Amino acid sequence: MVRRGITVAAVLLAGILLAGCSPDPSVAAGRLAVEGYVEPGSGAAGRVTAAADRASTIGIDGVTLADDGATLLDPPDGTAALARTATRAGSSPELLVSNFSSDLGDFSPQIGTALLSHAAHRSAVADELARRAHDLGMRGVQIDLESLRARDRAGLVAFAGELSDAVHDRLGRSARVSIAVMASTDADGYRDTGYDLRRLARHVDRVVLMTYDQHGPWSGPGTIGSLPWTERVVRAAEAEGVPRSRIDLGIAGYGYVWGGEHDGEQVTPARAAELAGKAATWSARDGEWSAALRDGVRVHWSDARSYRARVALATTLHLHGVALWSLNLEALPRT
Repeated sequence: MVRRGITVAAVLLAGILLAGCSPDPSVAAGRLAVEGYVEPGSGAAGRVTAAADRASTIGIDGVTLADDGATLLDPPDGTAALARTATRAGSSPELLVSNFSSDLGDFSPQIGTALLSHAAHRSAVADELARRAHDLGMRGVQIDLESLRARDRAGLVAFAGELSDAVHDRLGRSARVSIAVMASTDADGYRDTGYDLRRLARHVDRVVLMTYDQHGPWSGPGTIGSLPWTERVVRAAEAEGVPRSRIDLGIAGYGYVWGGEHDGEQVTPARAAELAGKAATWSARDGEWSAALRDGVRVHWSDARSYRARVALATTLHLHGVALWSLNLEALPRT
């Protein structure tokens, strides 16, 4: 929270000064760095343009691995155009690479292992990814390999190192390599999901903690990513060797529905509020909204107010920045 009589800008500046120097232009200007994720599609360019005065980075999703883990699939139509839009608007476009499987409708552990367990695959994909990023007009690359296993830790570190070298060779020394990391509240959780954070930190410029999906359709109803849980995730990552000055706090711009005809759906904040109606309740402790409806339906969601609460938390913890998923679901809020 911002103390009475102190402006948001002053609090942000104090947090950055305490966190140390950073080459990020937003940080140098006395602001938290902000990344807004976007998927190519209708209306995406307008969301990127609208966010550009606040987003130092636009993470574009992106390219996915082929099933064999040795090559990349073609990026979605409009990827290069979004990179140009971000650049013209003053943000740095960053290409995401993932192990998402369209057949599964989720991230594939098998595809991740197919890449990470073979040196030849890692080298080929790192080179191809750097080339794609260059040809698409990107200024950086983000690794978004999820649902990995403990056996993948060493391979992920090796891939991060090879990708960093390839990106710097193709895009220049100022190009950024980052990694999105599934949230855990203890060391075993990170290690069991394939992350050796201490060694990864040697190869990436920043770590984006995906501090959302604490609950979802796979669980009972609950917060998308409560503030106390979020802080535990950050402290666990720091204990595993990631400096706070290189951590970005992931922020959800969406909600989930449990029960009824919309059971299991991910919804925009606006749609969640519409479903909740007068039953909507704000929790200052969690920094989120919820609603328990008469028909047994439960809704939890994170919106612009939630975003601002997490900006305040990131400032208090002296983090590098925040990252919103996604601009397609929620316009980047103002603080």
